[in-house]
Amino acid sequence: MQLIQSIRQEISAHMRSEKFFVFFVMLVGFCIAGEYAITRPASTSIFLSVYSTKHLPFVWLVTVPLNFLVVYLYNRFLPKIGPMKMLGSLAAIVAVIHISCAFWLSIFPPLIFLQFVWKDIYILLMFKQLWSLIHTTIKKERAKYLYGMIYGMGTLGSVICSLIPGFLAVDFGSYRLFLLTLPLYAVLFWAYRNAFARSSLASKSFIDKLETKDPSPKESLSMIRRSPFLVSLLFLVVFMQVSVGLMEYQFNSYLELNIVDQDIRTAYCGRITAVVNLLSGLFQCIGSFFLVHTLGLRGSHLFIPCVLFSNLLLFIWFPSFIMISLAFVFLKAIDFSLFGVVREMLYIPLKMDEKFRAKAIIDVFAYRTSKAVASCFILILQIVASAYLLPVISYVSLAIFVGWFILVTKLFKKYQNVSLAEIKQN
Repeated sequence: MQLIQSIRQEISAHMRSEKFFVFFVMLVGFCIAGEYAITRPASTSIFLSVYSTKHLPFVWLVTVPLNFLVVYLYNRFLPKIGPMKMLGSLAAIVAVIHISCAFWLSIFPPLIFLQFVWKDIYILLMFKQLWSLIHTTIKKERAKYLYGMIYGMGTLGSVICSLIPGFLAVDFGSYRLFLLTLPLYAVLFWAYRNAFARSSLASKSFIDKLETKDPSPKESLSMIRRSPFLVSLLFLVVFMQVSVGLMEYQFNSYLELNIVDQDIRTAYCGRITAVVNLLSGLFQCIGSFFLVHTLGLRGSHLFIPCVLFSNLLLFIWFPSFIMISLAFVFLKAIDFSLFGVVREMLYIPLKMDEKFRAKAIIDVFAYRTSKAVASCFILILQIVASAYLLPVISYVSLAIFVGWFILVTKLFKKYQNVSLAEIKQN
C-alpha cells in the first residue's frame, strides 16, 4: 500500500510535458508489440508449412550476415538522419515486406523465408529506437516506477492483438494477417513523433548530443571493447537468447509433429502468444513494483536464471507437448518481462553514444546472432546425438543457466564502477 502511494506521488510530480511523453511512448510500445503479436504466429506457421523445423538452424545462421548488414547501416545513417527519420524508414520497410507477403505468399511461398528472417531483426530495431529515446529522457530515479508501466503497455498490446490470430486465423487466413501492419504502424509513427517532440533530443540536433562524432559502425564495436561492463552485458544477452533459441527449436519440433494444419497451427501459436504476453504482464507488475524493490537489481538478475533452471527441470522430468508448451511460455514470458525490465535498467548510467549505438550492437546484432550460436549447438548435436537430440538440448540449456548465474555475479562488480563514474561526471 505504501509502495502504491509512493508511485502515485511520483507520477503526480511529473510536469505536463513529461506525462504526455510517457503516454506517447506507451502508445508506441503498444503498437510495436501488438503488430508483432499478430504477424509472428502467422510467420511461424507458414514457415513450418513451407519448410520445417529442421531448417530453423540454417535460418538462424543466415541472420548473422543480415544482422551485421542491418546494424552497419543503422550505425552509419543514424547520426546523419537522426532517430525520427530512422524509425520512419524502418516502419516503411516492414510495411512493404508485410504487404508483399499478404498478396504474394500464396503465389510464391518461399517469400516467407525473407519475412521469417527479417521479423526477428525489425522488432528489436523498433524497440531499440523506443528505449533509447526513453533512456535519454526519463531520469534514473523515476525509471523503477515508469519502466514497468511502459513495458506493461507493450504487453497489453500483445495480449489484445494476439487474440486476432488466436481466434480469427482459420476464418481470416494466415496470409491476410500481414495487412494489419499498415494501420498499426501509422499510429506508431504518429505517437513516436509526438514523443520525440517532448523528449530531451528535440532541443538540438542528434549529432551534437553524441560524444563521439565518428559515425562508423567500427566505433560502436570499439565502445563495447573498451568497456568491460558492456562486454558483460553483451554476454548476458547472449546467454538469454541462446537458451531461447534452444527452447524454440524444441517447441517447434513438438508443434510440427502435433499440429499439421497451417491455419490451426497459426491459431495455436496465437493463443500461446496471448498466454505468453498475459503472463508477461503479471511478471512486469511483480518485477517492476515488487521484485526489484525486494531483491534489488542484482538480486533480480540472479533470480532469473535460477527460475529458468527450475522451469526446464520440470520439462525434463515430464517430457510432452503440453509441458514443452508450458516451458516455452514461461521462458518467453520471462524474456519479454522481467529480463527486459532489469536489462534495460542496466543501460541508465551509460553515455549517450552507448545508449544508442553500442546498444544497437548488443540489442540487435548480438541479440539475434545468439540464435546462430544456438543453431551451431543444434547442428553439432544432430550429428553426434541425433537419436537423443531434444533431451541433450535440455541439458545444454541447464549448463547455460549455470553459466548465466556466474556471469551476473561478476557483471555487478563492473556495474558499480559504471554507476560511480556517472555520479562523478554529474
